[in-house]
Amino acid sequence: MDNKTKTEKIVKEWLSAGIGCAVADMIFNPLEVLKVRRQVLIQTASAVGISENHAQSSSSIEIARRAVREADGNLFRALWQPGLLATWMRGLSYTGFRIGLYGTVRERYESLYRDLFERGSDRGQDQLMIKLLAGATTGAIGSAVFNPIDIVRIRMQSQAYLEPRYPTTVSAFRTIARDEGVVRGLWRGVGVCMARASLLSGSQLGTYDFAKRYLLVVPREDDEDKTTTKKKKKFMFFTEDGPILHFTCAFISGVVAQTVTQPVDTLKTLAMSINSSNSKGLGAIQLASKVIRERGFLALYRGFWPAAARQGPVMVVQMPIVEQLRKLCGLDYF
Repeated sequence: MDNKTKTEKIVKEWLSAGIGCAVADMIFNPLEVLKVRRQVLIQTASAVGISENHAQSSSSIEIARRAVREADGNLFRALWQPGLLATWMRGLSYTGFRIGLYGTVRERYESLYRDLFERGSDRGQDQLMIKLLAGATTGAIGSAVFNPIDIVRIRMQSQAYLEPRYPTTVSAFRTIARDEGVVRGLWRGVGVCMARASLLSGSQLGTYDFAKRYLLVVPREDDEDKTTTKKKKKFMFFTEDGPILHFTCAFISGVVAQTVTQPVDTLKTLAMSINSSNSKGLGAIQLASKVIRERGFLALYRGFWPAAARQGPVMVVQMPIVEQLRKLCGLDYF
């Protein structure tokens, strides 16, 4: 494959994944808004002296009702509009990158593995580790490069509707860069963001990919018993690489990924939502220590249910769309 062909393949991978992710993220943006606002409530409660009981009673339903009241009953403006443009931008850039380039990076790691150990990666544990590593790599790189978009998205989703600090997405980029600095403001929390992206992308894509290989039964020559020349019997889950398999594996991977990444996801939201000019220099480790000390470790799982309610369906919608877009672009399934 020449360089031009490789470049075209990468562009198609990124584009198909980016469009699919942007569509799925748009559909479930309200759940992301609720998740972010519940997570931010941890820091707000400590800052303004809200009691633990009051903070715990602020359920996702109550937060949603409050947002709708502030928007004069307009459900779209209350829950879909906050951070929607930044959500599209994030889907086309960061999420498209980490999912789209996963296959290319996985193939590269498999080639390196064969060169280093002079053998194929046929063992299940080897396959799984390569898939996890490939997902973690694209997630970390993508989050580092596109961190400013994540900053703006979280700020837009967490701000009060009646008194917005950032009227538009474009103004948010300008305001943050001007008031907090380009690096200190727009790349704030990049370390915890990369950690979260590595865990999310590795567990999500690795689980999805591995589940597909495990649940999909494709007859192969090595399935034949050499002594009896009869096919070995297998318990067959799926015999076709199609939408039903994609839906099943997508749901599994979504639940696994959110469970693994929720504590780091909470820290990421807190780090990015705080204005760096008055944050007293709190980094991810300090934030984690403060939250655990004041509210316990389970506070890091605040917002888990809206997050899981979003992540599972998002993956169920996202990955099948991405898979079909790959086909339309002339690419193979993952």
